[in-house]
Amino acid sequence: MSIDHKQVFRGRHVTNRLLTGHGSNKITRHHEIAFEDAPVPYLPGDALGLHPVNDPVLVDCVIRALGVAGDEIVTMADDQTSTLRDALLRLNLTQPTRRLLEIYADRGATDLACLLEKSNAQALKHYLGAMDDAHDVLDVLDAYPSIAVTPTELVGALRRNLPRLYSVASSQKMHPDHIHVLIVSVQYTIRDRLRRGVCSTWTADRWPIGEDVEMYLQNQQRHFAMPADPATPMIMVGPGTGLAPFRAFLQERRATGATGRNWLFFGEQRRASDFFYGDELTGYARDGFLRLDLAFSRDQAHKIYVQDRLREQAADVWAWLEDGAEVFVCGDKDRMAADVERELLQVIETAGGRTPDQAREYLEQLRLGKRYKRDVY
Repeated sequence: MSIDHKQVFRGRHVTNRLLTGHGSNKITRHHEIAFEDAPVPYLPGDALGLHPVNDPVLVDCVIRALGVAGDEIVTMADDQTSTLRDALLRLNLTQPTRRLLEIYADRGATDLACLLEKSNAQALKHYLGAMDDAHDVLDVLDAYPSIAVTPTELVGALRRNLPRLYSVASSQKMHPDHIHVLIVSVQYTIRDRLRRGVCSTWTADRWPIGEDVEMYLQNQQRHFAMPADPATPMIMVGPGTGLAPFRAFLQERRATGATGRNWLFFGEQRRASDFFYGDELTGYARDGFLRLDLAFSRDQAHKIYVQDRLREQAADVWAWLEDGAEVFVCGDKDRMAADVERELLQVIETAGGRTPDQAREYLEQLRLGKRYKRDVY
């Protein structure tokens, strides 16, 4: 499989298992997908691309807000025709396009006209993407009930849903006919309406067991490949669903008998309810295959995160780095990955006896030498 190549295939949903337990604030599930035809090759570090279908409840709300029946025939951007309802199942209802806002602005929505002015770029960015205030397509329709928009105009103003990528959580050497993925259901409330992640809730609630759909495997070996030398030590930092690729890494090393040392830093909220694949990981740790450091933030009065565990183990982390270890980080880009990078710099400074500038240069050399790899989102 060539670098960055996408392999399209049909996959059948065969397992949908809840991993989070009683008392968890999250809904995280383990999914297994069987190849409908011949198995497609994949490697640890690769990602599975899924094409989500919108929640029919949300689609019905959009249809009602338009004041139409939903069975109107519309033409998509690729010149294919379908009913409005079927089209809305595949279009992006999460983020309104500029074209949709322009339609409403041209028909009397003066606040949107103001928002679209070049001088208000930051306000528009907030309107579309603020974590606690983002507006979706239904918000726009509901805000201007007196402005008429036809089904054809709405469909023409919306983009298709993009596929969602999920890190592969299995080794094909251990599971030759299946792919595993680890997905947390995204749910949050804005303006008293529950918003649900398009793909995460589709896989959890609306993709039936036994149904096959088109999907693809994304080769990510350019930036997130396991060490080429099976004797190379690995330090893996993967809180939450960032654990997924490292489960694949560990299964691969187990199946191939790789001799390199393995060290995983995993974190979540509570050990009792959020320790994904806990039996598997603790089993690896018991037999000496894995060094495991855990950070469960809500299990004590003061919150502990994976970067805190890195700090506690600074001397050993430095020793592993000096022994040629490769460092992998997977998960949240804005907070976790930035915090982990700051802590790695501190490890290099304190345990390695480097100045701040020397620590930054050391980490940059790790990056350039492909010994510091991140898969963050």
